[in-house]
Amino acid sequence: MKKIFTLIAMALMAVGANAQTPESFIPTVGTTYTGLQEVSTTNCKLVFGDDTYSAAVAKSHKAYIKSIGLSTTEAEEGKDRYVLVSGKSNPNDNIPYTKEDGTQISGSAYSPDKKNLPAKGAYYTLTPSKAGKMIVGIILNPDKAFYIVKKSTCEPLAISDVTLTQDGDTPASETYNENYTTATKVTGTASFDVVANETYYVFCNGSKLGFFGYVFTPSSTDGIAGVKVATEQNAPAYNLAGQKVDKSYKGVVIQNGKKMIQK
Repeated sequence: MKKIFTLIAMALMAVGANAQTPESFIPTVGTTYTGLQEVSTTNCKLVFGDDTYSAAVAKSHKAYIKSIGLSTTEAEEGKDRYVLVSGKSNPNDNIPYTKEDGTQISGSAYSPDKKNLPAKGAYYTLTPSKAGKMIVGIILNPDKAFYIVKKSTCEPLAISDVTLTQDGDTPASETYNENYTTATKVTGTASFDVVANETYYVFCNGSKLGFFGYVFTPSSTDGIAGVKVATEQNAPAYNLAGQKVDKSYKGVVIQNGKKMIQK
């Protein structure tokens, strides 16, 4: 099971110089995760929603395994090894209210208009201490609204900012529509960019979102500095008469607000 997310991490290391070493969390078979239990890796904190969760080896599903980078042979060998966390109840805001017919409701599902974050049921929060890329393993049923919501604004990430994949490299995002639902079942991953110290709620309405864990790859500030240096080196240069010159010009030039002699 650990092999699966280790391979994701190895693949993500090839993203470029702007990425640091990925870190991952996968559930432990047979473990019961309790409500509001915290599980942390070096640069990210996962908190389970206020519910009871069980972790077990899921049924054979090569689609998910292929989606995180295993070869066909490895997928076949490891198809019964990945671990799925399942909650007991659907997420809601835990604010009781009474309907017109007198029926007592324990809480309502999240709505982008109401901005009522889940407080009960199966949901997951992820809080990275650095900016970077988050990949979450999920099983999402069709026609169930799937949200990744920023706690600071209570608003969901735009559909275009979330990439869903399944069946190896087959994208599922084209079915992720303006209602935040998919036409077909997605067994794979949801990936999205994150900012430092923001908390992201991951859940779907009317269902107990299947959760395989996450892989988080922090961004490197060194990469940003490298981009800045490259930009400064390519900045336009001017002579003392204010005329733009190229690198063949000989004499005093002004570049990035500084005088220098170009030989």
